[in-house]
Amino acid sequence: MGEPVIKDEVIEEDFNVMFKNGEYVEVKQEEIEQNPFVENNNSEEFPEEIKLEPKKSDSEIENVSTEISALKCKICQKRMPRNSLKMIKSEDDMIVLTAIFDVEVFKEYIATYVCLSHIQAIIDDNEAILKFAGTPFEKCLRLFIAKNKRFIRVRTLQRGICKVCHKLKPLSESYTISSKNIRAVIMIGCILRGTHSVEQAKYYITNNNGSTCYSHRKESIDMIFEYLGISNIQEFFKCPRISMGGLVDIAKNFDSDFTVDQFSRAFHSLYMKKPKNAPSNS
Repeated sequence: MGEPVIKDEVIEEDFNVMFKNGEYVEVKQEEIEQNPFVENNNSEEFPEEIKLEPKKSDSEIENVSTEISALKCKICQKRMPRNSLKMIKSEDDMIVLTAIFDVEVFKEYIATYVCLSHIQAIIDDNEAILKFAGTPFEKCLRLFIAKNKRFIRVRTLQRGICKVCHKLKPLSESYTISSKNIRAVIMIGCILRGTHSVEQAKYYITNNNGSTCYSHRKESIDMIFEYLGISNIQEFFKCPRISMGGLVDIAKNFDSDFTVDQFSRAFHSLYMKKPKNAPSNS
C-alpha cells in the first residue's frame, strides 16, 4: 500500500486590514467582533461627531434673491422691482414728497425709494394748474415736475405710464388714445366708479400724450353697461338717446361741447378697440 495522501485543507478566514504601530497588519473578523474599538478602514460611515449640513434648496436662494431685488416704496410700503422706483436724493424731491404725501422721506444713511407712479401722479395733478410759481414751495414743485418728467421719460423708453392709474406698464398692456371723445368715454366710466374727479378728467382728455391701460377700457365699458342696464353692444345700439343723457351730462362737466352723438360713436370705437387675444364678448 502506498503512503496515504494527506491533502492540505485550506481554511478560508476573513481578514481585515488595519493600521497599527506604523504598519498595516491583518486582523481576523472575529477579532474585530470581539473588539468593537478596532478601526475598520473599509467603513464608509461617518463618525458621529461629523454632521453634514443640509444643502439649501433652490427656493430658499430664490427667495433671498427676490427680497434683495425688490425694494420698498416709502409712501405705499409696497415692494417692487428697482426699475419701478426712484431713489430720493435731492432736497427738492424730499420737500415735495414730504409735503404732498405727509411722510418723512429722508433719513440719513438710509436709501429711500418712491414709486414712479407717485411721482407721475404729482406731475399730472399739478403741471396744468401750476402756471406761476409765487411761493418757495411752488418754485420747488415746478423744479420737481421739470426734473422728474425728464427722468421718467428716459426710464420709460420701453414702458409707458398709464395716464389713468399712473402705473408703469409694458407697452403690450396699454395703448395711446388719440381721440378726445374716446378719452371722455374712459373718464365717464372712471367718474361712475368714483376713482376720478372732474379736474382729473379735464387733464386726461386734454393730454394727447401718454398711454392708457387696456384694463381701463373694459372697466369703463362695464360701468356704462351697468348704468344703462344692458349687457352687450347689441343692446347698446337699441338704447334710446334719452337714456344716454345722464352719461353725457357727466361728460359736460369736463367738456361742455360733448353731445349724445359723439358719445355713441366714441363708445362704439372704444368697444371695438380690443387688446390682442381678447374674447369676443369683452
